[in-house]
Amino acid sequence: MKEQLEKLSDIMLTYHNTTPPGHVLVDMLKNVTTILFFLEKERAGIHDQWQSKVHALTKEGSSVSRAENEAHVEYPEMYMLRHIMTAGYRVADAMRSNISYLKSEMNHA
Repeated sequence: MKEQLEKLSDIMLTYHNTTPPGHVLVDMLKNVTTILFFLEKERAGIHDQWQSKVHALTKEGSSVSRAENEAHVEYPEMYMLRHIMTAGYRVADAMRSNISYLKSEMNHA
C-alpha cells in the first residue's frame, strides 16, 4: 500500500508542477486509475478489519460511537485512504477533462 501511495503522490506532484503533453497525460491517467484500483483492494481489506473491530467492541458492550472511535484509532489507514483516494478520483476526473480539452483543440486547430 505504501508503495502505491508513493507512486500516486509522485504522479500528483508531476501533474501539479507541469503541463504535460497529451500522450504523457493519458499515461498518467492510466497509472492513476490503476493505482486507485489496487488501493481499493487495500481499503476493502482494512475496512473489513475495522468492521470486525467495531462488531467485537459493540458485542462487548461498547456503544457504536465509542467502538467506531476505537476502531479508527486502531486502523488510521481507513481515514487516510478514504480521503486520499477521493482526491485521487477527483484528479483523475480533472485529467480526463484536460485530455478532452486537448482533443478538442487538436480537432479544431
